[in-house]
Amino acid sequence: MAASPVPRTPPPRSTLAQTALRAWRSPRCFAFVVAALAVLLGAGLRFHQLGLADLSADEAASWAGASAPGMSQVVALEQQLDPGKLPLYDLLLHGWIRVFGDGVSAMRAMSAGLGTIAIVLVFVAVREVCNSFGDAPASAVGELAGAFAALIYATNFTMLESDRTVRMYPLVMVAALVQIAFLARAQRRGGWFSYAGAAIFTAAMVAANFTACFLLLAEGLWLGCLLLAKLAGARTGGLAVFRPGAALAAGLVLLAPLLPAALTSSQQAVAIGALDWIKVQPLWWPYTMLRKAAGGHTLFWMFAALGVFGVRRQWRAARLASGFFAAWMVGPILGVLAVTYLLHPLEFFRYLLIAFVGMFGFAALGAASVRSSAWRVAVAVLLVVLSMRQVRHWLRYSHGAAWREATMLAAREAAPGDQIAVFPPYCTNVVRYYLPRGRRGAVTGADSQCTAARVLIMSGFSISPPAAVATMEACYPQVLARLKLTEVRSR
Repeated sequence: MAASPVPRTPPPRSTLAQTALRAWRSPRCFAFVVAALAVLLGAGLRFHQLGLADLSADEAASWAGASAPGMSQVVALEQQLDPGKLPLYDLLLHGWIRVFGDGVSAMRAMSAGLGTIAIVLVFVAVREVCNSFGDAPASAVGELAGAFAALIYATNFTMLESDRTVRMYPLVMVAALVQIAFLARAQRRGGWFSYAGAAIFTAAMVAANFTACFLLLAEGLWLGCLLLAKLAGARTGGLAVFRPGAALAAGLVLLAPLLPAALTSSQQAVAIGALDWIKVQPLWWPYTMLRKAAGGHTLFWMFAALGVFGVRRQWRAARLASGFFAAWMVGPILGVLAVTYLLHPLEFFRYLLIAFVGMFGFAALGAASVRSSAWRVAVAVLLVVLSMRQVRHWLRYSHGAAWREATMLAAREAAPGDQIAVFPPYCTNVVRYYLPRGRRGAVTGADSQCTAARVLIMSGFSISPPAAVATMEACYPQVLARLKLTEVRSR
């Protein structure tokens, strides 16, 4: 007769308590819990009520370029709507629209998906920087730093707003974060896989938007300082300089056939005044911008305190990681200031999104340097609570212009064959988007001159020349409706 199986007994309570205590004290376990929370929370925020706000004029420009019937038409139209840029994002959105349609929520879902991927990539990039540019003790906090950086990114208002917009910036962010991870890996480990990844994603991020060149400037600053440190005999941890730098240059070489036409288009865009709405800012603009990007005074000074704490705590083990985060944050800002004062004003908030992630990395290094599990939990909770104060209010209400309502009112006032004027002309595509297909051809731009149209939709009051605004108001003196950031006028 077979022996009866011996019943299993549950493990002693002391063993369960010890396991729980080890998990509580494990930095790696804590890091992956925080990273998972960041992805879940960030995805929920990015996909929440995507269609609440009307399409903006910028988003409508992306829609107009990507909704052309074929890929060659997308490329040609993109050069008219966004001169000086390569059409990588527009081609990707073109394919997305063909599959999921051109509804507001559908188009924004692509950006939200890319933004969710970016949360994971923030974790990867920050961890790789700490692991590659730090000694063994610093590598131990790499996963914690990556997790905290991902949590900050996931709940940050600035990044959330960008990731819910039908523009190319989430795509630029994804490509830039992958490129940073490959560059850090190439400097520490080398290998053709790392070099190829750095080159390919350098090309991808520049093709998505030329403002990615500001990150290349930051990386050039980093490599140059590292080379000078090597020549001076300082300890550089055996990090390579020339081959990773050559990989970045190779990424630009991949785009070489496309760059002359893009450069010519950029010069034409400046010549016709496409960037005249960007004005030179006060000298303290970098501080104001970083404070706004953090989410306000409290979060900014918390980030600053965490950054100082992290640099001080990790000075021996992670000086180079701190140096890279500094170049990551400051380099793009210096690039924008250089272009502004040497060529043309370019101090625009969205052109520096990648620099803000460098600031998050600094703060995350400090949060990861906290040794007590209880204090780590407190820091994580405080970061989320402070970030969500601004996010909750923004998600609850629509803060964009009332383009849909304005377009419907103008369409009722204008006869079926009449034109509808739009000021400034850049906003014509958003009016076309909200009109029935059969009437989209009747939209015309009004640029500081009276038109034959009887009805005018007017916006852009804060960025348009006052003389042009006054001319439009004189041409269309009767106000039919004053809506959020828009007016509907008639003769």
